[in-house]
Amino acid sequence: MTDALDPSLEAALVAAAGRANVLVEESARRGAARDGLRVARAALGDLQGPVVPLAVVRPDDTAGVVRVVRALHGAGLPLVTLGGGTGLMGGARVVRPAIVLDLGRMSRVLAVNAADRVARVQAGTVFAALNSALAPQALFCGHDPWTVPIATVGGAISTNGLGYLAGRYGSIGDQVLGLTVVLPNGAVVETRATERTSTGPHLRRLWVGAEGTLGVITEVTLRVFPLPERRMLHALSFPHFRAGFAAVCALAALGLRPTTVDFGGPPRGGPALMYLAFDGLAEEVEALSTRALAICLEHGGSTRGEAVAQEFWEDRHVEPSRLQSWRRGEAEEPEPGTPGSVVVEYLHIYLPQSRVLEFLTRATAEFARAGADVSEWGLWHQPELISLVVRRTTDTRTELQALREAHDAALRLAQDLGGSMEYVHGVGLRLAHLIAREHGTGLSVLRAIKAVLDPEGLLNPGKLGF
Repeated sequence: MTDALDPSLEAALVAAAGRANVLVEESARRGAARDGLRVARAALGDLQGPVVPLAVVRPDDTAGVVRVVRALHGAGLPLVTLGGGTGLMGGARVVRPAIVLDLGRMSRVLAVNAADRVARVQAGTVFAALNSALAPQALFCGHDPWTVPIATVGGAISTNGLGYLAGRYGSIGDQVLGLTVVLPNGAVVETRATERTSTGPHLRRLWVGAEGTLGVITEVTLRVFPLPERRMLHALSFPHFRAGFAAVCALAALGLRPTTVDFGGPPRGGPALMYLAFDGLAEEVEALSTRALAICLEHGGSTRGEAVAQEFWEDRHVEPSRLQSWRRGEAEEPEPGTPGSVVVEYLHIYLPQSRVLEFLTRATAEFARAGADVSEWGLWHQPELISLVVRRTTDTRTELQALREAHDAALRLAQDLGGSMEYVHGVGLRLAHLIAREHGTGLSVLRAIKAVLDPEGLLNPGKLGF
């Protein structure tokens, strides 16, 4: 495989997308080689650095994607689709010489139907822009990730992302009504944009969470929602994580689901902080908020005041400049496994509620044996969605390897306790080595589907264990 783009293929791509939209300059190619998987976390996964793609192609509609895919037919080159580049698992990382399909120009809101509460958008549409288009119709999108100013609709669907409003509106996959997808042979699939159907398996779900390995999502029909009449926010402090966890379990036992639950605290005791948000009709919000607050107080919570809650809500989204500065600063950080290097890892586990505390205790002990500090136990939205923040100074490769082994042992423990190793960010490259254990014989079914749709294995290779 050459590291230079064949001139005849470059000409075909230019014919498909236009000269200005086929980028072969090294700076453009390097910028498209990776997503938000940081160097230290990539090293923890024993992943090689990204490969600089041969070219970046920027179509502006579905027909343009079809032309690009057909231009690549027979060339034997992988195609990696790039959205906002905010993924944290290496799902858009280039692993061998490839063409990157940058959907940044496919950012149009195609239609908003206020009566039906649906919006049709191109896959490169950023969530913040979608909400701006919906606001005049008194509507908004129910997916509200940390990266809402830069994350794209297609990218979020490809990992089935979860956002700050998921307690009420679910994951982005729950909000997808229909998809337009370009297959590796250039064929276009348009799923029927209906919320309910009993005509076989829901085909649209095939591409939700598929991380660009089964086709290129180009257009999306989303369920959108009325702007809430009222929103109430609360900030609470609990004496320790277990007290707050008991409160969240009590809410769940009643079927009471706040729009947002964001909760975390140190595993060894000490104050744990909880933020709650309630959206909806005024009467509904008042009733749910009052009941939830009473339950939290019964479990040892104390209110922190409206100003603290409001500050959390206003600061919940990252500024694009902050992400860019973090990426620039990585070059100055010590290489993992060398003196002074620090690895910070995040685990996001789904577990049966009854096994959560057992998992947290055992996983924390596993990390402690590897010399790592679990600085926070947390949960998001419901008691089953559990997170850990782990820190370890890795002055040697041996210490890095010990942390790697403890990380994988914790994920295997979650699987053995009836859970899943990831609930929000997808698999990408970071967790691909554990995907067979996650799916069991189901992985052979997924691979059979992959072989039918992408027999040469050229769509986003290396991801999801394909």
